[in-house]
Amino acid sequence: MKFEEGIPIYLQIKEMVENAIISGSLQEEEAIPSIRTLAKDYVVNPQTISSAVNELLSEDIVFKKRGIGMFVQKGAKAHLIQNKTVQFTEKELVNVVNKGKALGLSLTEFKEIINKIYEQGEK
Repeated sequence: MKFEEGIPIYLQIKEMVENAIISGSLQEEEAIPSIRTLAKDYVVNPQTISSAVNELLSEDIVFKKRGIGMFVQKGAKAHLIQNKTVQFTEKELVNVVNKGKALGLSLTEFKEIINKIYEQGEK
């Protein structure tokens, strides 16, 4: 597994688990792999995985069944989609729109560009 520089590994692993939930690779109320399994899969220290899992626990994305393991919380997918949509809108999309404005793009031009990109993704 190759991790990005400048972003803590545990946050990258947390994001990978979140993306697996959003994509449906991990279903709600399904067990997530154990800390040891994830540590082996990602070739990282189990403490790094534990930090990622603790973040997910604190955000109610997963829950712990004592002696059994960690499971995806019911409603986690919708919660994650909502949070990531807000983050995307408030951070990335605002930056893109501001860059477009700085380049002198009109709203009509901007919409045409977005439509073209969006349609290309559907092919």
